[in-house]
Amino acid sequence: MWVLLSLVGFLGFIVAIGALLWSFIKKNKNLRKKSLIGGLLAMIMFFIGVMISPSDESESSVETAKTEQTSKKQSKKKSATSSSKKKNAKTSSSSKKETSSSSKTASSSSSTETSSSSKTYDDAANTAFASELNTQINDVLKNGGVTDSFAAMPNGSSLIDVVVPQNYKYLPNSQIQQLADTILSAKENCFQEWNAKPENNYDETYGPRLYVKSPDGTTLAKESFLGGTMKRVIDNK
Repeated sequence: MWVLLSLVGFLGFIVAIGALLWSFIKKNKNLRKKSLIGGLLAMIMFFIGVMISPSDESESSVETAKTEQTSKKQSKKKSATSSSKKKNAKTSSSSKKETSSSSKTASSSSSTETSSSSKTYDDAANTAFASELNTQINDVLKNGGVTDSFAAMPNGSSLIDVVVPQNYKYLPNSQIQQLADTILSAKENCFQEWNAKPENNYDETYGPRLYVKSPDGTTLAKESFLGGTMKRVIDNK
């Protein structure tokens, strides 16, 4: 059930983005409102699906209880032995300290191995993600009946440019801001899905910073330094 809700929510959100982009082009306020409402409902369905997904907490608690019972039994046996032979108790205490020290060393070694195996998001990774984002955005536009196309291109290892048609440069400020916010949301959703794949799994929480540009190189909007919001650069009033 939760898989179905998550899948329907995700697909619904993608369709809503396409409809919202189409409403910008056609300047259809009714379609814009419907697409926003549809996108919100799709996100709600997706999060509900995630929230009701099964967890392994019950199994974990059972294993923990078993471990604690075993530990208590062993502790009782050690206590009985230590009360009858104090010298042996001191020896046992020393042995425990050595065991604890070796356990910490093993844990530290494991942590170092995990850190060294983490992947760095470099130019090649950004190029691969730009290709994935380009495909997803244009598929949404095509499915929504939009004939325009966007181009997502890598810019080093930390930036990505989405080039929109030249006539978008002359849209009103409010429409440029809405367009930039929509592309940012699509970029973040695409990155989370792409980076969750085993062959990727880069050490990055958010995707590369986004720039929205026109074919002549004019920057229409750019993502804030801290990420999460788009700032309009061009001023059409």
